[in-house]
Amino acid sequence: MPLSKLQHYILEECVVRGGSISRRILDSNYPASRSRARGENFKKIITQSIERLIDRGLLVGYGMKTKEKLFIDRVRLTPSGRQRLEIIRRRKQPRLPIK
Repeated sequence: MPLSKLQHYILEECVVRGGSISRRILDSNYPASRSRARGENFKKIITQSIERLIDRGLLVGYGMKTKEKLFIDRVRLTPSGRQRLEIIRRRKQPRLPIK
């Protein structure tokens, strides 16, 4: 299943910061200008993307869980997430025609 640009960004940031990243860093660093959503909707979209990556087994989330809601404080990249990111990076890498 294809990943969105936001999900690519989340995976990349996890690798850049050593495999684990705080939720506050994700909320503050992703440029809101890339998204049409503003304010609270933007945070909901990031939360939804993180939850979908967790469901796919690419991330592990740490935080608190209540009856109604899951509060994610920090996420960590799984080995399958690293493999998926490696595939994404290979596709973006241009190939030169060598003769």
